[in-house]
Formats: sequence, structure tokens, C-alpha cells
Amino acid sequence: MPKIKEVDEMACIDFVANSAKDFVKQVVAFLIDPANFAPGMAWQLIRPATLAEFANAAYDQGTGIGGELILKGVGDGEDEIYVGIQVVNKGEQTDIRFNGFAGYDPGLEWFEQPGCIYHATLPIIPLADGTRLNCWVTANPARFILVVQMSTQYESAYIGFVKTVSVERQYPYPLVIGASAYDGVAWSATSDAHSAFMNPGGDGDNTSLRMRRMDGTWRAGQNKGSSPIKGKLCTWPQNTKPTNVLTVLDNSLTIENVIEFPVLLYECDNPGIVGQFDGVYFIGNREDLSAKDTLIHEGKPYKVFNNIFRRDNDEYFAIEWF
Repeated sequence: MPKIKEVDEMACIDFVANSAKDFVKQVVAFLIDPANFAPGMAWQLIRPATLAEFANAAYDQGTGIGGELILKGVGDGEDEIYVGIQVVNKGEQTDIRFNGFAGYDPGLEWFEQPGCIYHATLPIIPLADGTRLNCWVTANPARFILVVQMSTQYESAYIGFVKTVSVERQYPYPLVIGASAYDGVAWSATSDAHSAFMNPGGDGDNTSLRMRRMDGTWRAGQNKGSSPIKGKLCTWPQNTKPTNVLTVLDNSLTIENVIEFPVLLYECDNPGIVGQFDGVYFIGNREDLSAKDTLIHEGKPYKVFNNIFRRDNDEYFAIEWF
């Protein structure tokens, strides 16, 4: 049976899914269940009218799309945060494709919604068909974080608002859509293109991380890849060889001292910190930690995972699990 925990307006769940579509169905059922959030703070299913319509949708022989959803989060209770999810079959692989919107128009298609990501590709979680999926979800009314274990690798996504350094009137809609790859990347790829949102890779606007800027444009995040990073969105500390950062903190660190940093988003042209992922942390000095371990910090649990297939010290992160 799924195990659910809730504290205030935060909730989390772990479960097993037998397909990409089953995973999405269980995630959305959790997000829209009022029992998992404070009154009036659950996510809302905007399209289709019922989750059963998504579950029963057939895969289109041309596009491969086997169902799509539009959700709305309420954030602080007055926000309207619109995000989209599609399930797309690519033969022996099924992608969970994500999008972000600035509003909702019932007369427009999923790809046409106001303020949608207009890049040639969208962030995805690529999954091999016929594989057991161990799944973790943590959510609040402003964002949800997904992790999927497929054999020995861990795919992940961050969908919703980030915490900004500016006041709300300056940056009222800090929407981030991040996953572990982008359209066209195979689940088995070992290139920089297959690197999760907290340490994104790719080429140009084709990356695993996108952020809606103050002016309403979308920017791709990239720490590694073939394109120059200057002018792009980056994340810290993963792009600074953070194992080296530890030496400025304490030269006497031992294996028992685990360092936890918030993951920051910053822009390289007109340099400045934009904000930080809500509930996502870089884990340093983690030689004695493995994926799925639980850290306790100030009495609260954090679940540890690694970036897809990578086991380097710079490639581990933790999510709030309370």
C-alpha cells in the first residue's frame, strides 16, 4: 500500500507503478486529493474533466500521445499555477513530457495554452517500457517533485514555483519546469543531455530545465553541454565542483559530516541569483550515503537520490520528505 505523510501543507507519497501512464495517474490522483493538503490547497485537474478520461485515452498512432493533463496549483492560496503533463510513446520508450503555462484557455490545445514553453523541445522523464517503477512524490500547493527509480537509475522532475530572492510584485510567476532530459533523448543515454534539473545539461534551448523569467520569456538552464553557458540559467553549487567548496567550510570534515546546500538558480548575463528550488538540496561529503537513504536534519527527514546513473560526489541531492 502507498505510504502517505503530511505536515501542514506538505505531503509526500511513495508507491510502485507498472507503466509511465500508471505513474502519472497515481501522481495526479495524489495531487488532487483534498485529504493530502490543507483545506482548499490541493492541486486541481483542469483538463480533462476526470482522471479516468486520461487513464482510458488510447495512444495516437501518429503523435504517440496517450493522454494529456492540465493542472492548477494555488500556491499561497491566491496564485494560479498552470502546468501540463503528457504521456508519449516512442516505441519501446514512453516519455512523460512537461509544460508550463501562464493561464488556461479551454479553446486552445495543450501546446497552445497562454505563456507555454515555445522551445522546439520540452523537458521529459524518459522511461523504458515494461519496467517496474519505484516512485516518490513530495508536494505542496506551489510545486511538486517527482523521482522514479528504473532499475539502477533515478529520473526526476521539479514542476511549479521556486522561491525567489525578489518580492512577489517584481516576480509574481516564478514557474520552473525541470525534468531529467528533453524530447528526443533516450532513457539509456549517458550524455550530458540526460542530466536532471538540479544539474541540467543539453544544447542551446534543448535542456532538462526551463524557467519563466520576469518578462514572460522562457530560459533554458544548462550547467554542462556543448553550448557556451554564458547568458544562460545555471544552478549552484553543482556547476562549481562543489566537492571543492567543502574545503572552505572546514578542513577537518569527516565522513560523518554531511553538507547540505540549497540549490540556487542564477543567470549569467546581468549576473544575479534568481531564487532556489523549494525543498531540493545538494548533498556534499556523502561517501557513506546511497540513493534512497534518509537524512535527519533538525528532526526532519530528507530523502537522498543521485542524478540518473551518476555516482560522483557532485551528483547527489536530497528532497524534503515531510
